[in-house]
Amino acid sequence: MAKETAYRPQRTIRRPFDFEGTGLHTGKKCHVKVSPLPAGSGIRFYRSDMGAEIPLSPHRVTSTTRGTTLTGEKDAKIYTVEHFLATVQGVGMDNLKIEMDSEEMPILDGSSARFCELFQEAGVQEQESPVNPLKVTESMELAFGDVHLKVEPAEGLHLDVTTSFPYPGLENQRRSFHLADKSFERELAFARTFCFEEEVEQLRKEGLIKGGSLDCALVIGKKGVLNGPLRFEDEIVRHKTLDLLGDLMLLNRPLWAKVTVKKAGHRYHVELAKAIWDKFGKGPATSPGTLKGGPKMDINGIMNTLPHRYPFLMVDRVLELEPEKRIVAIKNVTANEPFFQGHFPGNPVMPGVLVIEALAQVGGIALISNGKVGKTFYLSGVDGARFRKPILPGDQLRLEVDILSLRSTIAKMAGKAFVDGKLAVEAEIMCSVFDPNGKGTGA
Repeated sequence: MAKETAYRPQRTIRRPFDFEGTGLHTGKKCHVKVSPLPAGSGIRFYRSDMGAEIPLSPHRVTSTTRGTTLTGEKDAKIYTVEHFLATVQGVGMDNLKIEMDSEEMPILDGSSARFCELFQEAGVQEQESPVNPLKVTESMELAFGDVHLKVEPAEGLHLDVTTSFPYPGLENQRRSFHLADKSFERELAFARTFCFEEEVEQLRKEGLIKGGSLDCALVIGKKGVLNGPLRFEDEIVRHKTLDLLGDLMLLNRPLWAKVTVKKAGHRYHVELAKAIWDKFGKGPATSPGTLKGGPKMDINGIMNTLPHRYPFLMVDRVLELEPEKRIVAIKNVTANEPFFQGHFPGNPVMPGVLVIEALAQVGGIALISNGKVGKTFYLSGVDGARFRKPILPGDQLRLEVDILSLRSTIAKMAGKAFVDGKLAVEAEIMCSVFDPNGKGTGA
């Protein structure tokens, strides 16, 4: 895995792979299929037995009892995703489809080692778009009693984890980790999950660890590890670092920050991920992986929907779509855009009016994709436009449009364009929908 940089390409796997095993807490068998997805798709979970998508977002976490649980469509749940997600982030994957035919990710040996092997066997496919890291731009701290969490600006991802348990040798362990070349496989992947002997009976009474055994977790008693030897002298803090890495992958984007946690666990990791997204992303209403139904579109689907063509087609991919309600799409702004020749020579900036046009085109897809209205629309009004930051060659626009009203042939939309998680342009847009058979109005 190459060293993380701002401009590394997005990645997926060359070949699909699958595996199966037993869930730690449910004791149920689960078959998992992992497939490549196009650039810009993100990490997407599906329950194949329910026909339901489970979005990846800290705001979709519904339980942190001995693991991280996500809930999506049809109240579909997936349990204990943190070890797999740590591997996804550790090996540098950006776009994957993960299909599970049951509710809990297999625990395997309690570490991420087998997941790493599967990704290595599948191979890496670099993609045409660069990553869009979520960058922490100022320090932020959270405290819950004696649990402390802090994030600070940094290049790449740095973790500093301290644990403390009242057992010999576990009173104070600390591990620093930098997500760099092969470091995940070397330093964290083989560290196993653990519990304490005195907890086992209570966990069983609570209906947990139905699939647990000495083969999938370390069990620690007052006299030491029952099923040693340890793979690392500090295996406990290494595994807690792995858990943190997996829970931060709930952001569904590479994180650039130094993250320091003391005595934390899944509950607090998730609270931190929410706080990071709400402060440095775009807020919970547009959290990555927010559940949206309907089809997604590549460039061929977009061109089958919109009449626009080069050099005036301003949409590259649709990520989320609810016809006549909401849409999220991307526009990759390249140095080859024809408008950069004159706007401005030596100082290229995307014209604000073309960002408004891109938002209007994206909104148009949401209006006409279901075939209920006409195939063409005209921009008829713009209110409250604000241009907050320049858009430059190499930027990727995330275009989010909500349909506020749709009456007869007039639609009103709220559009926002983001770059690197920061709001760049916003406006309310009115469109007149035109029927090819002559009905409707234009402006």
